[in-house]
Amino acid sequence: MKKQNKCQCATPEGMAMHLFIRVSHMHHAAIEGRVSKLGFHHSQHRMLMHLARYEHIPSQKELADAMGISPAAVTTTLKRLEKEGYIARSVTDEDNRRNEIRITDAGIAAVNASRDLFVAVDHRMFEGLTEDEIKTFTIILERMRDNLRDEQPNES
Repeated sequence: MKKQNKCQCATPEGMAMHLFIRVSHMHHAAIEGRVSKLGFHHSQHRMLMHLARYEHIPSQKELADAMGISPAAVTTTLKRLEKEGYIARSVTDEDNRRNEIRITDAGIAAVNASRDLFVAVDHRMFEGLTEDEIKTFTIILERMRDNLRDEQPNES
């Protein structure tokens, strides 16, 4: 038996947004559930994945700014990641106040495992859709993003 949709949406757009938001939440929950099985706290995982995107490892202040968190939160999270062996920190030769951060082999393995689970969840989410349907969906999302761009002055 098919579940009744709880949305009492008055418009087709409202129904579409209700479903879009619901699917987005389900995708997020699927990712979080799998990440937690890797043994990460959400903030640790987010920080490690953020670090992996950089060609050069940023300063703790750069990390705080980029992630929208306090420098104290960066310090706490980096300490946990270091304790668990995912990163290593050392003082730089040029400036004793600046820590150099590098991702360890264990950290690289965790990043790769995370990327694999992201791919698995994405494949599951788009299961049964054709390549053309996925392309059309992408075009629609890009158009929606463009339509709302002027509503978000800080969005790039």
